[in-house]
Amino acid sequence: MTIDDDVERRGAGRASPLRDASRRLILETLSAGTPISQVDLVRTTGLSRSTVASVVAELTAEDRLVTTGRGHLDGRGRPPKLLALAAGTGVVAALDLGHAHLGVAVADLAGTVLSERRVPMDIDSSADAAVDAGVQLLREMLVEHHDSGRPKSVVIGVPGPVRRSTGQLLSGTILPGWVGSQPAEDFAAALGQPVILENDANLGAVGEHVYGRGRGVRDLMFVKVSTGIGAGMILNGSLYRGSRGTSGEIGHVQVSEDGALCRCGSRGCLETISSADAALGLLRQAHGRELTLEDALQIVADGDPGAVRLFTDMGTAIGRVIAAVAANLDPELVIIGGPLASNPGPLLDGISAAVRRYTQPYVSVQLVVAAGELGSRASLLGAVATAVQVAADRASNR
Repeated sequence: MTIDDDVERRGAGRASPLRDASRRLILETLSAGTPISQVDLVRTTGLSRSTVASVVAELTAEDRLVTTGRGHLDGRGRPPKLLALAAGTGVVAALDLGHAHLGVAVADLAGTVLSERRVPMDIDSSADAAVDAGVQLLREMLVEHHDSGRPKSVVIGVPGPVRRSTGQLLSGTILPGWVGSQPAEDFAAALGQPVILENDANLGAVGEHVYGRGRGVRDLMFVKVSTGIGAGMILNGSLYRGSRGTSGEIGHVQVSEDGALCRCGSRGCLETISSADAALGLLRQAHGRELTLEDALQIVADGDPGAVRLFTDMGTAIGRVIAAVAANLDPELVIIGGPLASNPGPLLDGISAAVRRYTQPYVSVQLVVAAGELGSRASLLGAVATAVQVAADRASNR
């Protein structure tokens, strides 16, 4: 079994998103390292006294907080007890497997990243090679931080739909070199502990929700425009995956009945005309030379008329699909992420214009479309945030 059963059972005992946010805020405050009284926690976080008292009691019972002494007495009565994160409470690990990169992060239980690395790698070619590289890099980082023990949790993002309950990839066409593999089981066996496999766009949504543009927003859509196109949805403060874990696969919405053949086996999918691969193919033809993604973005930034028109048209196609989703799910924020959003310009302009045009005014007037704040780190930081929550769930269910 590769997935922690207690974490997968999301029943009535699961903490609410608001409760999760309160726990995270208190842990983040304490991660500064300075012991603090419960009264000062109320003042610093803005949470109510009852919420702080309840969360502190929970975290103390989970051995994540300790009393380190007493503070100075400002008036009558006894000096207040000071709270701090328990020493050696452990770390969590996050991995982001992109089509051309491997990202690894180690964070404390408050979600503060202690170490982060990103290396180029052809993830598509072999699942075994990806597992070996990810495990080796993670172990090196743990040793560097003098933490030879196992992380409290490990969350891994992959560029494809995932059945989270089993850790299986649901499509072999997106990562052809992974056909027949069981990546969650392979990582679990190599690390000697359960791991959680999650779609990278879902993690991007979590990352922007916790650390980036979507902080404080309860309903948002994150769209990752990369080699493919995928979306993650935060609804009522929680990640929405759908009944089979395939929600957000907007890159395979058909936008042209007789369009180009897609790797999924269909024709005219959104990503055949609006992904990074599609853009590079057309720009290479137009310029008659080999181009990298960085080259393409620079050509757009330089104002090349053809490139600007191409990226605007790509944005228009993406925006039409987003408009259909927005009409049904009514998010208040759409975040555009992925490598093509690093220099949003015409792409974001095309998306925004299409969303306004193809949604009803009462939808578009309230809907904000914006580039993400986290750039290429969104999925990795989403994996960090998820790993922190998984570790907290496991501790509370001991």
